[in-house]
Amino acid sequence: MFMIDDIIDPCSRRLGVETDTQPAAMPIRQLRRPINGIFLPIPWFSRYNLKERHPFPSTTINMANFELARKTPHLIVQPADAALSPPESYLFVQDGLIIACGVIYALCYTFCIIRTYSDRMYPGARWGSIQFMGPIMAYELYYAVVTTTTTFERLAFSAWFMLDISFVSTALRSAHPPRERWPLLRNILGLAVASLVGLKYLGMAFPDEREQMTAYWTGILLQFPIGYVCLGLLWSDADTRGHSLEIWLTRYLGCFTAYGVFFWRYWNIPQNWSYVGSPWSVWIIILTLVPETLYPFVYYKVHNQMKLKGE
Repeated sequence: MFMIDDIIDPCSRRLGVETDTQPAAMPIRQLRRPINGIFLPIPWFSRYNLKERHPFPSTTINMANFELARKTPHLIVQPADAALSPPESYLFVQDGLIIACGVIYALCYTFCIIRTYSDRMYPGARWGSIQFMGPIMAYELYYAVVTTTTTFERLAFSAWFMLDISFVSTALRSAHPPRERWPLLRNILGLAVASLVGLKYLGMAFPDEREQMTAYWTGILLQFPIGYVCLGLLWSDADTRGHSLEIWLTRYLGCFTAYGVFFWRYWNIPQNWSYVGSPWSVWIIILTLVPETLYPFVYYKVHNQMKLKGE
């Protein structure tokens, strides 16, 4: 094993020169001096205080303080859950599911806008199904206010709301003549206002921390008819215009991530989320997923029929 004085200057002993085996500051060219053609590691590196005796005087090593991490809270943590001091893994999985749900549904809206614009059609356009976006817009606007605590959460809900507006605007302009637009828009606004009042009443009638219970029940009930309407119209019209597999896939995955947020809470803290595991909740979810699971098979069948007809 080579000693430090062998590495510093192998010629110094032959010249009779005294050397300090622990110099105050060693030039960088001496840190890895070759001996017999081999560059050796620096065995004394750990003896030095890097902040005080760094070989590069102009460089300062800043110690980690995690200040940015401490300023970034977890998403939508219930006070009742936080009181139990849950492990970080619980909160990280919850954060991931919430973010995934938001991103997937944002993609779903984007695909709906693209398909509606390109096909000049959306499911149920002939009877104005777009007007039922009113309650959905009210849901996203209302819970953006009452359930969020951070700027990030509010921005996410605001992004959904802006995508709702974009989808409604695209549908009215692309799939409806001018004479139909104002009556449909009036109905959308009327349903949105009525839904806001209804959500406020439910929040007062069934008080809950951050109104998560009413958000859960109204959310799964709003999701319930969408799959049946899309599947039924796809089958009855035998037309894929306004439909696409990417819309279905993001809607399907969005269901699983949205349900996953609440079931992750229920599986870990059942006393705080007992309604999630109730029979009514489970059956509504199962019945919601039935048409969504059948949808791609029906789409494939209708698509092949249209190809045979040359449409």
